[in-house]
Amino acid sequence: MSQLKTYPIACPKCNHPQEVELYDAINTIENPDLRSELISNKLNAVTCEKCAFAFSVDKPLLYHDPELDIMIYWMPLNGQSLEEGQQQFRDFITTLTRALPQDIPAPQVHLVFTRSELAERLFILEAELDERIIEYMKYMIYARNLEKVHPAKKTVLFNSHDSTEDQLAFIIQDIESRKIEGLLQYDRAAYDSLDEMFDDDEQTPDLFEFFPGPYISARELMLNELTREP
Repeated sequence: MSQLKTYPIACPKCNHPQEVELYDAINTIENPDLRSELISNKLNAVTCEKCAFAFSVDKPLLYHDPELDIMIYWMPLNGQSLEEGQQQFRDFITTLTRALPQDIPAPQVHLVFTRSELAERLFILEAELDERIIEYMKYMIYARNLEKVHPAKKTVLFNSHDSTEDQLAFIIQDIESRKIEGLLQYDRAAYDSLDEMFDDDEQTPDLFEFFPGPYISARELMLNELTREP
């Protein structure tokens, strides 16, 4: 179910303290309009009651679409390391599992750390694509275009708007300026070939060795590999 909770928030512009209602969880069957608010970056948006400055509050949020069986947990790191964030997520899953009746299996919950990752993962799952295959395709984009698409400066995101039944689209975004710098398109056949390859029981390594989770990120994988290189 969707959950609203009151939080004390200080305006980042004038520092005025105020009590605001923010969502801890949203359920798209109960509140279908909240999906569009999330995508348009209007969810958990606040307008300061004193100076009228508008800002968004980045806080943990559980997105749940029961109809499509999608659950995504957005947990802003707020200075934590990736390892600390993943451990906090594991603690969250443990608490969630303990709260369920014993005859109900634990749900599959996807972990993301940023707003853009949340929207991207939602689009991937709604398109019924395998998120690990999409991340592997992004990993190959980095690997083959390292001089122009370095993971320290650029991020690659799945672009559902320009994807079709025959083509999958990806955008290149500059991390500092957030400017979109390019659009790449791949035949859907490339995705299908990877799906078939990684579905082979004799294939080694498999996708879970590339992306063991709970956090799946081609960019982080490439950054780690570059750090380990002599």
